[in-house]
This record gives sequence, C-alpha cells and structure tokens, in this order.
Amino acid sequence: MRARVIFAVLLGLACNGTQALRAQQEPPAVVSDPPIDKKFPPALAAVTVPSHGVDMDAIFYLAAGAGPHGTVLLLHGLPGYEHNGDLAQSIRRAGWNVLLFHYRGTWGTSGVFSQSAAIEDVAEVVRFLRDPANAVKYHIDPQSLVVIGHSFGGFLAGYEGGHDRDIRAVAMISAVNLGKINANANERETRLKRWETQLHPVRGSNASELFAEAERHAKDWDYVQWAEALRGRPVLLVAADDQNHADMEALADAIRQKGSVALEAEALETDHSFSDHRIALQTIVVRWLEKLKRPASSDKPDPP
Repeated sequence: MRARVIFAVLLGLACNGTQALRAQQEPPAVVSDPPIDKKFPPALAAVTVPSHGVDMDAIFYLAAGAGPHGTVLLLHGLPGYEHNGDLAQSIRRAGWNVLLFHYRGTWGTSGVFSQSAAIEDVAEVVRFLRDPANAVKYHIDPQSLVVIGHSFGGFLAGYEGGHDRDIRAVAMISAVNLGKINANANERETRLKRWETQLHPVRGSNASELFAEAERHAKDWDYVQWAEALRGRPVLLVAADDQNHADMEALADAIRQKGSVALEAEALETDHSFSDHRIALQTIVVRWLEKLKRPASSDKPDPP
C-alpha cells in the first residue's frame, strides 16, 4: 500500500512538472491575461465592411495600448463553424488587432455566396483596414497587415497574400486547394458529400455549384502556383491530418524551391478543426507573430 502511495505522489509530481514545463513553453498570450491598461484597454467593436453593395458583418478585437497595432485579418472556413475565436483572443493578448468577418451570403450577411465573391470580399476588407480614417479610429498600423486563414479561409489568405505585395505576412492553416478539389474522383466525391451537409449558413449556392466554380478556375486557384508570389514575405503553413495535408506539403516544397525569405511549416496530428490541439495551434501562430514585431522592411527580399 505504501509503495502505491509513493508511486501516486511521484506520478502527481511528474504530471505537475509536465504542466509547468508546458506553461513555460507556451507564449504568455496563450495562457494568461496581459497587464491591465486602464488608459487604452482592449475592446470589442461590431463593425460592417462594405463589399459590392453589401455591408458585411464583422467583429474587431482591438488590442490594448495606444498603438498603432499590427492587425490580423482572420479568415474562417466554409461555412466556418470553427470561427477560431480562441485564436483571435490569443492574438489580441499578444498585442495585435484582429478582424473577423462573414463573407457575403454567409451567417446572415446579405448577398449571394460564391468563392469568387469571397476573394473580392477579402480585398475589400484589406481596403477597409488601410483606409486612413479607420487606421486612426482603430489604432491600425497599415504597414503591418497580416492575413491568417483556416481551411477555405487559408485558401483566401494565400490568394490575397499572393496578389497583394503589401500584405506583411501570410499564414495558411489546413488550407483547401480549390484548384485541386476536382482532380481526384474518389476524394472529390468524399469532399462533395461532406460539403452538401455543411452549407446551411450559406445562401445562393450549393456544393455542386461551388465545385463547378472551382473547376472553372482550376488553373488560377491551385495555390501551389502562388509559391513565387508568396516566397518574398514571412509565410506560416500549419497542416492537419486531413484531406488538405498533401497540398499543404506541396506548397511548402514549392516555396522552399523558389528560395523563401521566411517559411515556417508545421504539421499536427489532429483533425481539420484542430479540435484536440487548440493550445498547440495558438502557440504556433502567436510565436510566429512575435517574430514579426521587428520592422516590416526587414522582411523584404534583397533586390535581384
């Protein structure tokens, strides 16, 4: 009996030691609240962002401090049942503003959804964040805009980063490669059936129409082809154990081959939503963002 008690005590000490070690390894912004700033406290602002005649609903997590603050545009998936609100909170605690919004035709925002329209929506939100009046109002540093996206949002983040050279950095989390979703018949059917059950918050389109749209844009929407455009800034790729894993690896390889300025690639053994690795996901993203606190000009590649 005494031996069992001693073993239990030692096991408890070991577990406590492991938890303490984890706490040391995780950034403070992931596991604890920051000091209180009474003059410039953090805030939550409900805003709307105009896009092609529609006011898109958005939530702005505003960081503490006078700023100006680097700002993260955090893009959810399709339709986005996992909004990554916990990730937004950790990023804000790390000193960044975070804007989440709903694409036209999703989650009660009016309009008709399409993947092409969502690409336009992201560009309009970036325009909103760069607007001088909004930069002053929300304490935004327009020179430090970072786009982070999950799943379909990861695709959109890569697209925006690949087409807008002034985006500071890009993070793609288990990003779906829309240019490839029709390439393999068996995988296409599996994915199509899943999409058919998950589009209740989407208006104006269905899974078959979205797959047909992706087929029409297959060449332009293969994100591996954006490697050259993405290589010139910090890029974070976080893969899960899902259907997007192989495409994420292919993109990482392509960026390396192009001569990346700053690529970080991580892979976690978890599901598409990172359901049992939420702290790990936040740790990876926040640590990556902490490296961006140096002047934005130092991320630029040397001229050829």
